Amino acid sequence: VDGAEGRKAWFTYLRKGQQTDGRTLKTLTVASDQQAGYLAPAEVSSEFIRNLTEISPIRQYASVRSTAAPSVKYPKRTGITNAKWEGEIEEAEESNMTFGQTEIVAKRLTTYVDISNSLLMGSEGAAESEVRLAFAEDFALKEGRAFVAGDGFKEPEGILNSGAIQTVLNGHATNLSADALISLMYALPSVYRNRGTWVLNGTSLATIRKMKDGQGNFLWQPSFQAGQPET
Repeated sequence: VDGAEGRKAWFTYLRKGQQTDGRTLKTLTVASDQQAGYLAPAEVSSEFIRNLTEISPIRQYASVRSTAAPSVKYPKRTGITNAKWEGEIEEAEESNMTFGQTEIVAKRLTTYVDISNSLLMGSEGAAESEVRLAFAEDFALKEGRAFVAGDGFKEPEGILNSGAIQTVLNGHATNLSADALISLMYALPSVYRNRGTWVLNGTSLATIRKMKDGQGNFLWQPSFQAGQPET
């Protein structure tokens, strides 16, 4: 069935329960369920994820995956090979590779809203859309803050609180320095520089855009081609 028919059947089932006619129940049967249960249309979940992606600034740059496990383990290389320049009569030396694991614990951000059947019926789906959008805005705001400044207790550990992330000092408590931005850029290993993304809040962005050279020209230059970043 298409999305519109499935959603209509779902709302009918919410209003009538087990008194729903057989054709509607057949529409709702989207999986083999021995307990005779009915699943909510997948569109509700997919639209929520889409809204969350559009709103959250961090999610579009993060590596996102789904899991039902409490944590995810990744193999981690802890050593590298040791190649050496070889003389004419010398033999190659063996390198011992070492591996380990790193574990990412999944943090849960949850809430729920009770909606009456009469409200769902009277709003013709508008109430569900508004609640889904409110969820997306709330989750995106909390997620974005946690990924930047989370303490790692119940929420994720933010990039500002992670001891594994190196820092470059600005050199002044309040005045943002253009030299410090250049130092930050080249403190990255060369393989990451062209693939990195600048992440900053609105106040810092406004300060950078107002920086000028000795002749009063703005250092920030707009893009001259569609799809290309400003410089």
